[in-house]
Amino acid sequence: MNSKLTGYMGAAVIAAGMSLTSLPVSAYEAGDLILRAGPVGVLPTGDSETIDEIAPGAKVEADDAWSLGLTGTYMFTDAIGVGVLAAWPFEHDIDAKGSISSLDKVGETKQLPPTVTLQYHFDTGNNIHPYIGAGVNYTFFFDEDTDGALDGLDLDLDDSWGLAGEAGVDYELGNDWLITAQVWYIDIDTTAKLEGVGKFDVDIDPWVVMIGVGKKF
Repeated sequence: MNSKLTGYMGAAVIAAGMSLTSLPVSAYEAGDLILRAGPVGVLPTGDSETIDEIAPGAKVEADDAWSLGLTGTYMFTDAIGVGVLAAWPFEHDIDAKGSISSLDKVGETKQLPPTVTLQYHFDTGNNIHPYIGAGVNYTFFFDEDTDGALDGLDLDLDDSWGLAGEAGVDYELGNDWLITAQVWYIDIDTTAKLEGVGKFDVDIDPWVVMIGVGKKF
């Protein structure tokens, strides 16, 4: 686990560990709508298959990207809800690895990763509301471009469908306002089509992290 992710997870633990016992708190109820907003990061863990057509042992990978995240949960029961992750578009640099790694950036792309999860919320009896979830992600890639060693070549990335897992915690401040921390692991795989090279698979498989504020309606 990289140091960035460790820091984000640590922040989530700190948020979950806070306690304001003087506030009267009730657990979420059927019909509640919880909206959240804050900075969200997509932190890829994968890379491409070897692309010997570019150079022996060459690979590419997507760099980290940050944007504004928006999430919402609608509670069907006191414990079961459906969650949606949306965001302003992310812009990733595409970096070279292996025998062309010294050339660094070789492209860029934008993407949107809407994700829907079925969530289970734990009733803790206090103002800390942890939950877990699982669902599906659809990632749409657009505005692909090439640079560096691949400058001028046409690049196209297929859209991706994949599974997603989620964990989060809401900390109620009172008056239905809250602080929130969320983390997802998403299966994002795409097939890249590069002019003059052909097709090759790219595993992105990011951790997605968000810390923000929210309100219960």
